[in-house]
Amino acid sequence: MRDIRGDLQDRVNLLEGQISAHEIHFAKLVAQMRAEHEVTLKDLRTEFDVITKVHELEQRRLDNAPQAPKAAPVQPAPQAAPQPSLQSLHQPTTPQAHQGIHQPAQQPAPAPQLQQPLNDFLVRKVNEVGAISRDDLCRLSLQEGYFADVESADRGVQVTLFNVVKAGFIRQLPNGNFAPAALDTIRLRRAM
Repeated sequence: MRDIRGDLQDRVNLLEGQISAHEIHFAKLVAQMRAEHEVTLKDLRTEFDVITKVHELEQRRLDNAPQAPKAAPVQPAPQAAPQPSLQSLHQPTTPQAHQGIHQPAQQPAPAPQLQQPLNDFLVRKVNEVGAISRDDLCRLSLQEGYFADVESADRGVQVTLFNVVKAGFIRQLPNGNFAPAALDTIRLRRAM
C-alpha cells in the first residue's frame, strides 16, 4: 500500500490557502459594505437635517401667519375740528397741531397673504414656465420669501424637488432642468 500522507498534507495546505483567500475576500466585502453603509447613512442624515430645517421654517411661517380675521372693533366717528381763530392761524398753540397737519393719515397695513407650501409653489412655477433649472427655482423661492439666504434655499429646493419628482408631479430632464410631468403620468396619478 502506498503512503498518502504527503498527498494529504498537500491537500491540507491547498485548503488552508483557499480558506485564507476566502477570509480575505470576506473581510474586503465587509469593509466595502461598511463604507457604503456609512455613505448611505451620511446622505440620509443630511436629507433628514434639511427636511427638519424646512419643517421648522414652515412651522415658524405658519405660526406667524395671521389667524382668521376677526371683526374689526368699531371706531368712533372723528369729531369735526373746531374752526381756528385768526390768532391760531398765525401762531400754533401746540407742536401737536403741526404733526396732525403735516403727517399723512395712517392706513392700516394690509394683511399678509398666506404662502402656499413650497412643493405646490415649485410645481406651479414649473407648470407655468415650462422647463426651468434648479437655480432659477431657488432664485424664485428666495424672491417669494420662502428662505432667508441662498444656502438654505438651495438645500430646501433640492430636497423638495426630489420629493415632487419622486411623487410624479414634475419630471427631471436629462440636462438637469425640471419640466411638467408627462400627460400619461398625470392621468395615472389622477386615476389612483
